[in-house]
Amino acid sequence: MGMKEWMNIDIDNLELLEVTDLEKKHVKQHILKKRNKVPFWRHIAVAAVVLVGATIATGFTFPSIASQIPFMDNVISYFNDEEQRHKSFEAFSTDIGLVQTSNGMTVMIDNAVYDGTNITVSFAIETDYDFGQEMRMRAPNWFDVVGARGSGGGHNITKISDTRYVGLSTFTPRFKDDIYPESLQVTWTPQAFYNRENELEVKGDWSFEFALERLDGDLQLINETVQHKDVNFTLRSVEFTDVSTVIAYEQVVSDELLKESVSVSPSFIITDDLGNVYELRRGGSGMSPDDYKTFKGTSTFDSIEEGASQLIIQPIEIAGPPLGEVKTEIKLEPIVIDLKK
Repeated sequence: MGMKEWMNIDIDNLELLEVTDLEKKHVKQHILKKRNKVPFWRHIAVAAVVLVGATIATGFTFPSIASQIPFMDNVISYFNDEEQRHKSFEAFSTDIGLVQTSNGMTVMIDNAVYDGTNITVSFAIETDYDFGQEMRMRAPNWFDVVGARGSGGGHNITKISDTRYVGLSTFTPRFKDDIYPESLQVTWTPQAFYNRENELEVKGDWSFEFALERLDGDLQLINETVQHKDVNFTLRSVEFTDVSTVIAYEQVVSDELLKESVSVSPSFIITDDLGNVYELRRGGSGMSPDDYKTFKGTSTFDSIEEGASQLIIQPIEIAGPPLGEVKTEIKLEPIVIDLKK
């Protein structure tokens, strides 16, 4: 009997037959043996049908429904350039798949990864409103981490059709004594999206929470210092994971330089002995308890290319003068790290 015939059965006119206890037992055993063989997507489809009615009024959160919305699946592919910068994210991230609809906008969290310092989240949005080329999230409702003292980072939202957008957010939470947990809870309550050009703002009731486990990493202690007459920079460590490379550093700046600058913080040129150049990501953060006299932070770039035996990190100090003046760049000597085989 086909699906159409099953759907048209008149259950009120079915003739019921008596069965013995032994026959009932045989049927039960047969069902239990077959249960694990039923494709998981069939259960997903049934759950999706049940939840559709509720989404119209309240929105929904159901992990598996995301895969049934084609453009919202594998969001990271929209951000992969010719160098496939996010290929490791695809391989090692956690499938989140949370979806909520509110006020004519569907928001989905696709995947996320926690490399032990930074968190990267891919998300997608479908909307009935005309946001044009630029959609933004209203601050301060970024991703947040339970137990963190704050975070730094950024995000990028890209339009892929008249009604659809994809986003990528990378951020670094700060914990007491810089001790990062093995697992953490991430929350996100966007509240509003807007376009400042046409003054459109859409508020809604979206609220997400999900857990992430820390990726295994290889921490290499460095503790090497390079000096300039105005800056002492110390590279404390480098941690290598499947999705990223994270450097931790500290620096001390002279009083003379601070008299001319409102801030002094490092950027980096990072290469390897094969000639590969590594771009810094948006994630990473730093803090100074004494107006940049001392500064402590982390920066993140892509995972190291296979075959490289040395990593070359050159700090470039960016001295920020009073508003309106050209910033000063101070190049320090590069630090060469022999990579473990």
